[in-house]
Amino acid sequence: MNGFYGSVNGNIIGTLYFLMFQCAGFLYIRRLFPQKELVFRLLVGSVLGSVLLQWIPALFALFFDFSLTAHVAALIFIAVSLLLLYTLYHPVTTASSPVLHKDCRQLFFENYAFLLLAGITFVLFCVLLFTHTLLPQEDGLHVGQCTYGDLQMHLGIITSIADQQIFPPYYSISPRDRLCYPFLCDSISASIYLFGASLRYAYMLPMYFAFLQVLAGFYAIADTLLHDRAKSLTAWILFFYNGGLGFMYFIDFSSEGGYRIRDIFTGYYTTPTNLITRNIRWVNVIVDMLLPQRATLFGYAVLFCALWLLLRAIRNGEKDLFLPSGILAGALPMIHTHSFVAIVILSACWMLLWLYRAIPHASASGQTHPGAILLGIFTLCMLFFEIMNKSAAVIAPALLFRFGIIIAAMLVLYGLSLFYRCFFKKKTDSYTLREFLTTWGIFFAVVLLLAVPQLLEWTFRQTAQGSFLSGHFNWGNQGDEYLWFYLKNWGAILALFVPAMIHCKKEDFDVMSGACLLWFVAEIISFSPNTYDNNKFLYVTYVFVCCLSAGYGIDLLRSLKKSSSRILCLVGMMLLCTVSAVLSLGRELVSDYTAYSNAQVEAATFVEENTPATSCFLTNGRHVNEISALAGRNVVNGAGTFLAFHGLYHSENLADFKSIYEDPLNAAPLLVSYGIDYIEVSSWERADYAVDEAALSSLYPCIFDNGEIQIYQVTR
Repeated sequence: MNGFYGSVNGNIIGTLYFLMFQCAGFLYIRRLFPQKELVFRLLVGSVLGSVLLQWIPALFALFFDFSLTAHVAALIFIAVSLLLLYTLYHPVTTASSPVLHKDCRQLFFENYAFLLLAGITFVLFCVLLFTHTLLPQEDGLHVGQCTYGDLQMHLGIITSIADQQIFPPYYSISPRDRLCYPFLCDSISASIYLFGASLRYAYMLPMYFAFLQVLAGFYAIADTLLHDRAKSLTAWILFFYNGGLGFMYFIDFSSEGGYRIRDIFTGYYTTPTNLITRNIRWVNVIVDMLLPQRATLFGYAVLFCALWLLLRAIRNGEKDLFLPSGILAGALPMIHTHSFVAIVILSACWMLLWLYRAIPHASASGQTHPGAILLGIFTLCMLFFEIMNKSAAVIAPALLFRFGIIIAAMLVLYGLSLFYRCFFKKKTDSYTLREFLTTWGIFFAVVLLLAVPQLLEWTFRQTAQGSFLSGHFNWGNQGDEYLWFYLKNWGAILALFVPAMIHCKKEDFDVMSGACLLWFVAEIISFSPNTYDNNKFLYVTYVFVCCLSAGYGIDLLRSLKKSSSRILCLVGMMLLCTVSAVLSLGRELVSDYTAYSNAQVEAATFVEENTPATSCFLTNGRHVNEISALAGRNVVNGAGTFLAFHGLYHSENLADFKSIYEDPLNAAPLLVSYGIDYIEVSSWERADYAVDEAALSSLYPCIFDNGEIQIYQVTR
């Protein structure tokens, strides 16, 4: 390794290592599914390659630590398994097997509109990622508005995993606590960084691929549900350029003034999709979810692909896809736990509907609009909760949580009763039982086999020690009426979604049942101390909302006789749905903040080159901490903005850290207790504490001093 600046050779080697796993994923899929089209092999192969790079080195790291040895062993394992697969497994091919040139023609000529828009969006993402990730400038390393926060935590995980090589890893900002956050979204970059790539390059490279996987994964889902390129493309635009009516707050002609258009491009989080003072919280998925939140990006990349495979298995009868869908879903807990929970809820609901339809029922002639019934029940439940919330000031979280548990238990019992009625009440239909076992049985068996060890080893450890699961109705709403909150946040798409639900077909009703169940769960239960994270469930629901709304909207347009009316309605609707997103994207393009000054970068370079990888530092609790983020060292006073949302913030220790800085003559026992090896003093510490620098310099040698930052070595 060459430090966080890396080297050209390190970038090349890290890239080759990454691409080897991408190629391996493609070769696996090509061999196992030779009948599938090129798009299938490219998308599923790329996603599988990323999952392999996240998981296989991690498994070998359990025996060899997160070292080069583990990574070489992982690569050998992949190579040997590929050799065995191509030697021992010979799939049956038919005359109908896809031909490469026909696949390419279908890919490029039949989907040119999607490729054009996706290409533009990808270039936009590349520009944002390039300018928002430790961009070197004259005064230090710069970031953007949306990466000023979360980026620092992810950098700390990447550098600490690669530098310290302890596996399973610990929090570098809380070194006594096991890292139970889904860290595989960062270990994929740690693997590249380990080979000597620069931290900036290692951070960005896998994100380019993950974003492409998300773009293609959504379009693949839409194509499977809608079977219409115009509808699929419309749904794709509605999802990635999502935004509600927030732009209305920036149209102000009063003399006093309010928010103005220029405020979007100059303020800090004063955008039409993220305006907390006006209760606008439906952030744009690109700039506020996928770009800054790596776990969401890599989680959605796997989730969208797994959902696509599962939907093809259900709707197209491609039963061989239940297995790969289950494998991808089972790999999710330590990539992105929210995505794992989302696919479990969706698939469980869809399985219940499969069991229900497998049982003979009397004709239900009156149920001509099941979607209307579903939407009505959901809306009435939410309004009932809102009334109860107002009458009691706030519904007790414990009561809401128990209610959610009761609903889950009822669904489990109902599923068991359906299973009993389907297979045991009467003489078992061997064909139906065999069909269930070879489809849903395989899917859930694989999911449980892969996911349960992860949940027991990591996820449940963290949820047990923090307030992760709790009842919290309408957590995102800060005072608005329930329906008004969604109207101004989701905007014009609701004008399509409501009638689309009312008139949806049976197969669309089945899909939307799972989406509405996920929506319901996300509205009443918070899955982390940071309730904002529940958005990650709502965006999965929004995937299906966009697809259903786009399908209905395009059908409505096609029913209009005049082409001019169609164009006018289409342009008007798309502007209403996307103008807030475009303005928010524009804000991110011009945003620029200094994250690390030259003095901080110089200090981090010294620390990385001259201190042991596992050494422990005392700093103040800032989140832009060069010691943890850039140098990969442990800090005992980690940022509360990160640790509180992980259920790990130990506020009772703050008095001890203050005492060390302000009374170092009597702080020796505290230094031993916390295992502190170095003490940093900079303008950050001087602003928070009355630092007794004279005492520190008399007690401990100053091993680094650049005028702004001093580092003292604690001798014990």
